[in-house]
Amino acid sequence: MRFTLDSNILVYAVDVDATDKHRIANDLLIRAPKADAVLTAQALAEFLAVIRRKYPRHFEDALEYAESWSVLFPVAHTTWVEIAAAARLSRDHGLQIWDCIIWQAARSLGASIFVSEDLQDGFSTGGMTVLNPFNPRNAEALAALLATEEK
Repeated sequence: MRFTLDSNILVYAVDVDATDKHRIANDLLIRAPKADAVLTAQALAEFLAVIRRKYPRHFEDALEYAESWSVLFPVAHTTWVEIAAAARLSRDHGLQIWDCIIWQAARSLGASIFVSEDLQDGFSTGGMTVLNPFNPRNAEALAALLATEEK
């Protein structure tokens, strides 16, 4: 099953101060390239924006991470088609437009799971479902997603 990672997962993967969240996110990013995972240009941009704002002295390292992830994962780019669909999704469900852009861009590459802590865990629409990797109840589903999709 194809899935995508939200920018918050990318941030936690490099934020060693996040302890448990760092451990889970880092494990996800280590294992995800062997699974059927995609990233979006929007998630990479948000990752860089957060690091630049919160940890400016680590921005160059963050840029290197983003560049390496863009090689490890297929990256969904954003076109007007995804923006228009994201605007409708945002309007219809009261979600942030930026999350919706990630949602729609990842859907364009066939993702059906959105791994994020920012959206309602289990929310599902248009063929995509949110999975919060930090919710202990999702540990089995997360492990299955990674284990069953390894190439």
